[in-house]
Amino acid sequence: MKDSIVQAVRDARTAVAGDFDFELPKFFTWAKAHTAAERKAKHWLPISPGSLLETAVGTPKSVVVKKRRVRPAGVSA
Repeated sequence: MKDSIVQAVRDARTAVAGDFDFELPKFFTWAKAHTAAERKAKHWLPISPGSLLETAVGTPKSVVVKKRRVRPAGVSA
């Protein structure tokens, strides 16, 4: 019995691997450059005028807030 979802994932993986001639270094080079380009694009996203908040002092403050990474608590024995 074949699962259609598993087969679809395998077909997609084969298609992506074929795009890079089944060579992992080519894929990782592309992925690294693509990730860097996405980060740069997100950094320079325009802020719409309606997305600013008024602070107590009266100066506008952006609604966009950086997410902080939370480290998992250490497990003690």
